[in-house]
Amino acid sequence: MGQSTIQAQDDLPVSEYLQALLDLEYQKAIQLTTKSNEDLFNKQARSLSKILFKSGQLSHRQLPIIKSGNQKETQILNLLQKGYYNLYYTPNEPETLKYFFEANEISKTIDNQSLKKITLLAILEFYHFEYAQTHSRYNKYLKEFESLAKTPIEKCWAQLYKLYFLYQSLQESDEQNIDETFLKLEEELSQLPKNHTFFALYNSIKAVQFEYKDNLDEALEKHRLVIESSKNKPFLNYLTFRSYIRISEIYFKKKEYNKGLEAIENAEHFTDKSNCLKDNIYINKFSSKHHQALGNYEKAYKLLNNSVVEQYELDYKDNSIQNSSLEIELQTAEKEKQILIEKEKKQQNRNIALGLGGGLITVSIIGFLLYKNTKKKQRIAEQEKELEIQKKEKLLKDQELNTIDAMIAGQEKERQRLASDLHDSVGATLATAKLQFSYLQKHKDQLETMDDLFQKTSKLLDDAYNEVRTMAHIKNSGVIAKNGLLPAVQKLAKNASNVNNLMIEVQDFGLTGRLENTLEIAIFRVVQELITNIIKHAKASEASISITQHKDSLSIIIEDNGIGFNPKKIIKNEGMGLTSIEKRVEHLEGTMEVDSTPGKGTSVLIDIPI
Repeated sequence: MGQSTIQAQDDLPVSEYLQALLDLEYQKAIQLTTKSNEDLFNKQARSLSKILFKSGQLSHRQLPIIKSGNQKETQILNLLQKGYYNLYYTPNEPETLKYFFEANEISKTIDNQSLKKITLLAILEFYHFEYAQTHSRYNKYLKEFESLAKTPIEKCWAQLYKLYFLYQSLQESDEQNIDETFLKLEEELSQLPKNHTFFALYNSIKAVQFEYKDNLDEALEKHRLVIESSKNKPFLNYLTFRSYIRISEIYFKKKEYNKGLEAIENAEHFTDKSNCLKDNIYINKFSSKHHQALGNYEKAYKLLNNSVVEQYELDYKDNSIQNSSLEIELQTAEKEKQILIEKEKKQQNRNIALGLGGGLITVSIIGFLLYKNTKKKQRIAEQEKELEIQKKEKLLKDQELNTIDAMIAGQEKERQRLASDLHDSVGATLATAKLQFSYLQKHKDQLETMDDLFQKTSKLLDDAYNEVRTMAHIKNSGVIAKNGLLPAVQKLAKNASNVNNLMIEVQDFGLTGRLENTLEIAIFRVVQELITNIIKHAKASEASISITQHKDSLSIIIEDNGIGFNPKKIIKNEGMGLTSIEKRVEHLEGTMEVDSTPGKGTSVLIDIPI
């Protein structure tokens, strides 16, 4: 590594800190900054370390972005913070690439090779992370990083990214190149400690190679090593998720479909909390394949339909960011030319006139070639855009048909649910009443307690009437949602009160205006499901619904004094529909926590961004 020109930054050992980032030792990097004085550079370094350590695995985006200073090294860390923050928490932001490019440009103007390598790795991570490569725009930065790589870990990074891009190019001619690159990577890995975090990355891509060559048992072993070595490392959660998904695919090839579904269930615990769209596509698509193989065709169709809709949304975002990235790259190319020209001017100590003349000619030629190249790329981009529009029109038509199918399926499910309620509740009560009447008819001249039996039979009919009336009120409560979320919840509480001697109280704080209509309906359905759970299962006498509107979020707390339960056991077995409710909340990008103890009631806390 190059000698740092900022070693004098108070007590922070800059070279050791940057080496910790390259070694994926983010906690060590955080400790180094904690032990040092609180200057601006140190704060920037600590914030960057925390963002890299969490890598998008936070429910709430609360990592601070420290403001930049005038010093170039501080500006680089600030730009890297912004770029990685966008990459993990606001994907598909074209500004991400701009931040990384600008950091790389500044690094070229200072004498610090380590910072230059860190910025090049950021650019390569963007290309690997954001969308599949069908071009070679990353190649320039990969070659530049390879030329700077001196230590074993730096050479490992170079070979790893080369493998990533070779696999993403999907060209058969790359197979020999892939094998050669693996040999180089394994040679450099032999110089690292056996417990180095980098081995998790190597095992992950090695498992892919084994799968590609149909060595399924070796692939399974590597994926399990990845899962084991990624524990307690949030920045490797994506590797754990990917390994579980690949394990499910291996079991599909082995025709062990139930094991494949179990692997997918494990993968769901490691989805990206800040952006779960891509992960949900994989979960729905692979689950659909296994259910289809098991003969669960209805469930397979629904899962496949969900993946198609999500894939359309992802394709739209990827197309947007590719177009934006191309524009940013062109702007950056122009800036890099300017930096090169400025460096050359500083070195020209002889014949200034001749140097300026040659520089002007060079700039003119470069400008002319760049103009022609830009026009050509614009034409290609326009053609690609036209094809994307046609593709999206077809997807929109398919989505419309899928939406109609989903609506019909939802109506059918609601009818089945209503029929089940009528059969299990009202049907049982009426059946008992019918038996009572039959008994009275057969023994009307022999009974001494005729009045008691008539009263009991009459009570059964009253119970049946009240059950039908209660069901109608609960089902009809959603109609009130058109008047707003709070009136709908209040109406729901009023209708559900006195059912099984239950009293429900509603409290609201700050909920003065209307929310977006679909959001209100979605939130109401969640509350309705939780109240239905209390009525059916809790055996509670009191319950409360608290809704608080903050500046950018809505907090909902639903409590009861019922019998309680074990949340882990219930969620694992998908009891009371809590898993379904949690999925709804996640779809709204919210969080849900269930706090319950047998015999001590239940509290459900929901936080939804608005």
